[in-house]
Amino acid sequence: MSLRRVVPMVMALALLWPVVAKAQPRQGRGPEGRDERISRVIRDCEQRTDEFLRAVERAWGHDRHQGDPLDRNASQLEQALNHVRDTWNRDHDYRRARGYVGSAIDAGRRVNRLLPRHRLGPHVEKEWAAIRNELDHLAEAFDQPRIRW
Repeated sequence: MSLRRVVPMVMALALLWPVVAKAQPRQGRGPEGRDERISRVIRDCEQRTDEFLRAVERAWGHDRHQGDPLDRNASQLEQALNHVRDTWNRDHDYRRARGYVGSAIDAGRRVNRLLPRHRLGPHVEKEWAAIRNELDHLAEAFDQPRIRW
């Protein structure tokens, strides 16, 4: 191919590049993609935590163990995730939400240590495994160190 043909093609591409680049979907790139991903991870983590708490309540039956450390720490996990969600949805304040993520991870680690002492059944254990996975995603989304369960 001659230089006379290449130069006009390169120039046309250079002129069209901003239009082509803008038309590309932003999946996980840039602030918009990151924000969407973080919102999804927060939502998934919070939904899983709610399911876990319902499973624990069903496993305990009518006499809920409100004074039990497992119950307290599971509630702290839920509260921390509520703070993450509220801070993120209201302000998209990454630093502040990241602090609440740290609190959620700490509560999650405590639940993880306490859960084996309670024989609450395979459904509760399955739900907890799913939460650990979601908390791992949350830690990654907020650039937290890998969680050592």
